[in-house]
Amino acid sequence: MYLLFFLIFGIILGAMANYAAASWAWSPKRNHPWCRSDHHRPFWWKIPVIGWLGMRREADQFGRGFWIRPLCVELGMGIFAAWFFQTQVVGLLILVTQNRIPVTNTFIWSILARCAFQLVFIGLMLGASLIDFDEKTIPDHILIGGTLFALITAFITPYTICETEYGTEQILPVNQLLDFPLSRVETSEDLLFPLTAAAPNPPLDVCRSGKGGRWGLISALLCWWGWCFALMERHWRMNRGFFWAWRIFWERLRRTRSTRQLWSLLKWGTLAILFLWATAWPQWLSVWSTLLGMGVAGGFMWILRLAAQFSMDREALGFGDVLLMAMFGAFLGWQPCVVLFFIAPFAGLFLAVPRLIFLHDLETPFGPFLCLAALITMLFWPYFWNLTLPVFRFGPHLITLGLGLLLLMVILLTLIRWVEKLLGFEY
Repeated sequence: MYLLFFLIFGIILGAMANYAAASWAWSPKRNHPWCRSDHHRPFWWKIPVIGWLGMRREADQFGRGFWIRPLCVELGMGIFAAWFFQTQVVGLLILVTQNRIPVTNTFIWSILARCAFQLVFIGLMLGASLIDFDEKTIPDHILIGGTLFALITAFITPYTICETEYGTEQILPVNQLLDFPLSRVETSEDLLFPLTAAAPNPPLDVCRSGKGGRWGLISALLCWWGWCFALMERHWRMNRGFFWAWRIFWERLRRTRSTRQLWSLLKWGTLAILFLWATAWPQWLSVWSTLLGMGVAGGFMWILRLAAQFSMDREALGFGDVLLMAMFGAFLGWQPCVVLFFIAPFAGLFLAVPRLIFLHDLETPFGPFLCLAALITMLFWPYFWNLTLPVFRFGPHLITLGLGLLLLMVILLTLIRWVEKLLGFEY
């Protein structure tokens, strides 16, 4: 029963990704059963998978074989969802049962909800990748909507705090698996590990409201304000000097219509953060973790974009990649985003080489690489966590390490740019 549900759920997510690729693109298309058409389409064409068999009749209008990719997307997403349920839910329950670990209803509903939550995340990445492949851009509908969905989910499914047998506090799990040795497992809940921005050493005093938690509040507000500012339409022109550019920047920002809408979002979000920090402590921990993951991942990509642009004297990353990483941080936390960033170049080889060979496309977008790396990180996070845990235990020293790596990247890109000019390669 559950397997059939997740199979259908995956097909629906694939259909929504196809609809997004057709309707939310910069140049909307009408080669989708749910899009507006000049002639009547039967109602059964709107049924996922089956409808594409009927859409073949419009091949003379949209091109031969246009229906093959969306059909494969919906079928593939359905099969993947069924496999994902089988491994993430059924496989875990079998492991628990074989080792005679008590299973509670809370544990079962937690892993079912987590499975659905992660499939929604994969559906968002699928839609973003399809559009990025087609037009080398990612629409705000996915980036903003996905990030807000992760924040709302964090509020609905808060982390809980309990007393351990040693008298210390710890976070009970909600979001992700860790490959614990079974000798350390006593209850089914011990098999879940919080994929939070606070792990592996949650600073509970920072998360609490009151005097000891002011740094948690400050960090959450800075992440929220930074994300809202990133969504605004910013124009920076240095052709008449810094002070003139600064003045024009804020004047244009003030007159833009979307700025007022984002200001309302910033204001109400700030009030919600203040309320959660002062009152609802379990919800505050979840929302704070999501905001911190969003801010760290998006901020890291933003700084990387500026550094690459400064070194190579041209735009190396689109700003959509910055917002995409912020969405990843909201769903996964900041530690997986650090891992997936180093996996993305290898994932890029898997996608870019076939496009270069078969399509002769030299400008492959970076967004699908990040999405594939995020999927790999999420599927194999227990192993990546065990591998990278000693690094994450450096705590604040990771900032120094990151700045050092960023400086090395700037030096390397500057050297590459110098060699290009020396050899006469200009872009």
